[in-house]
Amino acid sequence: MKWKIALSDLDFDQRELKSVVSVIKGKWLSMGWMVKEFEDRFAQYIGTKYAIATSSGTAALHLALRALNIKVGDEVLVPSITFVASANAVLYTGAKPKFVDSTSLDDFNLSVEDLEKKITKKSKAIIVVHYAGYIANMEQIKRIAQKYNLSIIEDSAHAIGVSFGRKMAGNLGDIGCFSFFANKNMATGEGGMVTTNNEMIAQKIRLLRSHGMTSSTWEREKGRASSYDVVDLGYNYRMTEIAAALGLEQLKKLSKNNLIRKKLTGYYVAYLNSVKGIAIPFRDYPRDSSFHLFPILLDKTIDRKKVIQRLRNKEIQTSIHYPPVHRFSYYQKKYKSTALPDAEYIGSHELTLPLHPLLTRREIKYVCDEFKKSIKDLIN
Repeated sequence: MKWKIALSDLDFDQRELKSVVSVIKGKWLSMGWMVKEFEDRFAQYIGTKYAIATSSGTAALHLALRALNIKVGDEVLVPSITFVASANAVLYTGAKPKFVDSTSLDDFNLSVEDLEKKITKKSKAIIVVHYAGYIANMEQIKRIAQKYNLSIIEDSAHAIGVSFGRKMAGNLGDIGCFSFFANKNMATGEGGMVTTNNEMIAQKIRLLRSHGMTSSTWEREKGRASSYDVVDLGYNYRMTEIAAALGLEQLKKLSKNNLIRKKLTGYYVAYLNSVKGIAIPFRDYPRDSSFHLFPILLDKTIDRKKVIQRLRNKEIQTSIHYPPVHRFSYYQKKYKSTALPDAEYIGSHELTLPLHPLLTRREIKYVCDEFKKSIKDLIN
C-alpha cells in the first residue's frame, strides 16, 4: 500500500543518479575503482586503517567471524534484541550463539551483567549491537572482553556516524560491521562494510570476500596480475560498483542527516512526553546516537496489534524492533530456550514509529496525534 508516512525513506537526488550513470557509462559493474574509492573514504570517515566493502551487512558479520577463526565448538555472545543476521552469521561458522538479555526496559542494548554471566571456556567473541544507533556500554564491554580474552565485533548497522569519545562506532572493538540496506542511515540497497585496524584481519577478509582468490578481476583487467590462485574457502561477498557509487554520495550526506534525525527525535519526545501507557527508552541516555530508530514501549495492558492497525488505517507505517532472536522457531528447535525477561518484554511491547531525514515536524506531529488517539481509545 502507499503510505502517507513511511517508516523510512531514501534521501536520493541527482547526485546519486549522476554517480550511478557514470558507472553504467563506464561499463564496469563489479568490484572496481569505485569500490576502492568508497572503501578509502569510509575508512577515513570512521577513522580505521582499513575498510573492506561487502555485498551486505550479513556478509560483513560472517567475514568478521571467519577472520577471527570462529569455528565449530566455539561460542559467541550475542544480544537477543537484534536483527536475526547477528546470530545467523555465528551459525554460518558452525559456532553457537549465546544469547544475552537487554540492560533494562529503558536501555535495549545488551546487559553487561548478563553478558559476564554467560561467558564460558568456549566463549571466543562478543557481537555488540548498538541498538537504534545508541552506543552500548563499551567501557564495561571492553573490560569484560579483556578479562576473558574475547574479541569484540561491533554490529554497527544502526550506529553509523556515532562518536564515542574520540572514536566512532566501528572503531571501538576489533572489527566493525556496517549495513547499507535500504532502511539504514546511509543506503545502497544492499551492501556492507567491515572496518578494522588489524592488517592481518583486513587481508583475510579481502581474501575471503572473493572466493579465496589471490587476485581480483579488476587487478587482472588492469594488468596488475595475469592469473590467480585459490588459497582458502571464500565466498562471493563482493560489492558492486553501483552500490559503491551510491555509497560515496550517501556518505557525504550522513552527518547532516544524522543531525536531522536527532532533531526529529526531539520533536517526538516533546509530543509524546506526557502520554499515558507508554515509555520512551533512551530518553536520558549518557552516550551518543545516530537516531536510526524511534522505539517506544507500550504498557502491557495495550494491544500492540490494534495500535499498529489503527495507525495503518491512517496510512502510517510502523514496525517492531525486534522479536527476540532466541524465541524464533528455528532457534527454539536448535537450542534449549533461555529466559531473557527484559528482551522478551521488549519483543512483545516495542513499537517503532517512522523516522527518516525527509520527515517534517508537521508530519511528526500528525503521527503523534494519531498515535495518541489510538492509545487513548485502547486505554479507555
